[in-house]
Order: sequence, then structure tokens, then C-alpha cells
Amino acid sequence: MAANFYNVKGFCKITNNAVFVNGRIQHEVPQIPFAQFAEETYKHFKISYPKFYKMDNLSKLGFLTTELLFENLQLKANHKPDRIGIIVSNKSSSLDTDIKYYNMVKKGVASPAVFVYTLPNILIGEICIRHNIKGENTFFVSEEYDIPSNVNYVNGLFESGMMDACICGWIELMNEEYESFLYLVEKEKVKNLLEHSASNIEKIYNQKPSVYAGVNARSEKTDC
Repeated sequence: MAANFYNVKGFCKITNNAVFVNGRIQHEVPQIPFAQFAEETYKHFKISYPKFYKMDNLSKLGFLTTELLFENLQLKANHKPDRIGIIVSNKSSSLDTDIKYYNMVKKGVASPAVFVYTLPNILIGEICIRHNIKGENTFFVSEEYDIPSNVNYVNGLFESGMMDACICGWIELMNEEYESFLYLVEKEKVKNLLEHSASNIEKIYNQKPSVYAGVNARSEKTDC
């Protein structure tokens, strides 16, 4: 199937204590640690999911990004759980939590609640549980966000017939340095939506806020 049948339905970016949905800033709390910012964001958007408080910071970052990405997108209504995939990557894997767990072990405390997050794909698991996603999922680790390779990989999965929708992007967190960028791409041809190509993903990933109008902002209802 031609690549232009794969279209970006929406995207969300969280970095530097700010939340952007479809290129427009929705929330900002400057000069506070990530853990506090994550909790403030969770409360600000009135999210209700008690397990959030048990997650490590990497999972909280991915969870929040996904929640805000999905807010006006009817993913469950449009696709079966086993036809939705998740393909994400980062640089540090789960190292932020690995170090915390290692330091706990050195002190003689081995917490199962922390140990469970010493694999990066636990982040994908948390998202899948929350949204009942049962399709193809992969977590890549690379020095930088390799957009061309990721786009080609996802389009290849579409072409193989393995899925009809996919959450894609980059979720990196190490100490207080973090950035998440997730977008939803679907296998359908819709006018005025962005084609899923490396050049287009690079454009929205690197754009300045509030300049992209090709996908509706959070405050506007989508027709998908």
C-alpha cells in the first residue's frame, strides 16, 4: 500500500517543564524537578489512574504523553486492540531507574517496586495496560532519535498488514534531562492530514510551538 495512506492524526511533546499538543503549548510549570512537574501535569489535566504514582519517572513521562496525545483521538473506537502498535525509542534505556535501584541495593534495600522498572519495555507495558493495546510493540535504544529508520520500520509493519494504527516516537529521561515526543499514525487516507514520512516527522519534531496547523490542537475536537 502506498505510503501516503499512512497519516499522522496528532502528536504530543513534553520537555523543559512544558506540554505541547499538536505544536501548541497546553501547560507549563517552570523551574521544578521532573517528578513534581509530572504530578502537577497529572493533576492539571484531571487524569484519574492511581497506578501513576507507582511508576518510575520514565514511565510517567511516557504515560502523560500518551494520555494527552489520545485525549481527542478515538483510538479504541476506531481500532481493535490487536491492530494497534507501539514503536518507541530512546538513548538511555531505563538507566535512570537502574542507577536508583543499584544505589538501593548497595544500601541493602532491594525494592521489587523499583526493580520492575529496570527494563525500558515496562514503559510500553504500562501504556498497553492503560489503553488495552495488544498489537506489535518494540522499544529501540539508539544514540539519537533516528526518525528515518523508525518511520521506515513502522511503514513496513503497516505494509505487512500487522496493524492499522501505531503510537510512535521518542521517550528519553536521565536525571532531570527529559524529552518525549509521541504521535499517532493510522493506515487511512484523509485529506488535510500529514503523510507519515521522515521529512514530515522531522518537521513537527523540530518545529517551534504554535506554527503547525495540520492536525487539530487539543482544545479543538478532531473528526477522527
